[in-house]
Amino acid sequence: MRFATVQAPLVFATVTALLALQADQPPVVLKAITRLVQVSVIAQDGKGQPVTDLKKEDFRIKVNGKEQPIKIFSMDSSGALPHGEDKLPANVFTNRLEVKPGQQNSVTIILLDLLNTKWTDQVYAKAQVIRYLRTLQPADHIGLYTLGNSLRVLHDYTADSAELLSRLEALKGKALPDLTTNEPTDAMHGDALMLDTLQRGLPGASAAERALYNTNRILGTLKAIEFIANHLAKTPGRKNLIWVSGGFPLTIGFDLASMRNPAIDQRQFTEEISETVRAVNDANMAIYPVDARGLMTNPQMDASRPGNGRGGRPRPPAPVGVNNQATMDELASRTGGRAYYNSNDLEKAIHNAVEDSRVTYMLGFYPVEESFDAKFHKIEVQLVERKGVHLRYRKGFFDLPEFPQDEKTRKEQLADAAWSPLDATGLGIMAKIVPSTTKPGSLEIVLVIDSTQVALEHQADRWVGRLDVLFIQHDNNGNQYNGLDDTINLKLTADTYAKFVKDGFVYGKVVVRENRANTIRIVVRDSASGAIGSITVPLTKVS
Repeated sequence: MRFATVQAPLVFATVTALLALQADQPPVVLKAITRLVQVSVIAQDGKGQPVTDLKKEDFRIKVNGKEQPIKIFSMDSSGALPHGEDKLPANVFTNRLEVKPGQQNSVTIILLDLLNTKWTDQVYAKAQVIRYLRTLQPADHIGLYTLGNSLRVLHDYTADSAELLSRLEALKGKALPDLTTNEPTDAMHGDALMLDTLQRGLPGASAAERALYNTNRILGTLKAIEFIANHLAKTPGRKNLIWVSGGFPLTIGFDLASMRNPAIDQRQFTEEISETVRAVNDANMAIYPVDARGLMTNPQMDASRPGNGRGGRPRPPAPVGVNNQATMDELASRTGGRAYYNSNDLEKAIHNAVEDSRVTYMLGFYPVEESFDAKFHKIEVQLVERKGVHLRYRKGFFDLPEFPQDEKTRKEQLADAAWSPLDATGLGIMAKIVPSTTKPGSLEIVLVIDSTQVALEHQADRWVGRLDVLFIQHDNNGNQYNGLDDTINLKLTADTYAKFVKDGFVYGKVVVRENRANTIRIVVRDSASGAIGSITVPLTKVS
């Protein structure tokens, strides 16, 4: 293990403060890597109202027809999220949500997908989201993100509808269309107009341009979903992603290898999709695709198509519509959400998706048989004796192999976490950051990493694992400075293992502060499981 020299009083004070926050956490005994599959279940009666009196023994869960012992069970209801940061001492930061026993909550993210939505549909989708936000209830915790050239966080989850509306309105004429105009702004001439050209088959888009643009859309969309899943990974309760989009140019089948770009290059995206699927699986996040195009008519009847109404031969419909809706259904079915399309009432669709979070049941199991075959394994959830109760849950999971530990994967994961606009929560981190008293112009950083989320294997008389730690600073323009990448090889004896489980893992580092930077991001990655945690700290808060 490698540690930078950090003053003993600083370490002692930090560990004392941070471990005090963890005192109420239930003890967890570390084991060799084992896959926990969690299934969020919505139970409703014939009137669509939540059923609230079900017990663990009422449920049966099967994978490919074989019953699985239920090891984890809880009933979650929406409620106020705790403000964990309010509890923290000065100069202490965390990516963890501290939840009091019995206090349940749920989170819904609305993603306005500009990358895959035509400009005219963006105008309508934005108006519908605004209508919904005006009806927000105190128990609703909504985050608002946009996807264009990159994923942008307008506001992370909150119950403050006024603040959400303010952030959305602030984008007028920039990343989203202005509702007061019927013409695209200059800022929309990139993605929106290119998408219009490609989908409508207008002149000016070559086969190579079409393939390249669609490929970039796929990679950008997959990465955005992965970032959101990693951000919500350890959020308690129901996690919903309402994806307001004009469609996704990817055909989804029941085999990762069958997922390909329908554009001319016919490229497969197995590796990229595996990353996204793994993140969604681990986060147990339900996806609710909402078709931003609203009520659709037969594309052949579109009067704007060459030939329509002018005696010429109609052009064939663009490759959207039915194929996109089938993809929406698959995404929703596999993750436990619902797809909404061919309707102009997008506000109601968003409202229904949020309502699903009122009461949910969480079932967790360790698969009896692990095949690691990267195939889709069907999940069935049943009630033993209750009649008239409708259940909705994700229909299965991809049994992916253990996370690769090669250098290429390590670098890609750390780079993604460094660039993501969202902090990852797959690995719990607390950090104390103060100006160095011994090295002017530097920062003294002490991390406490949640040991219950680190995967260790028992080899001979040691517990073995590896952690990657990255420190990197950013300025307002996204430039990176002073990147420090460290690898910690864990080989714990019985005594150090017991201390590791009890107290967490403490790691110290001295980092030179870059005057041009305004934030520092700390990333920790567990090599065995691929779990990632990150914290972004404004340097103005370090004193």
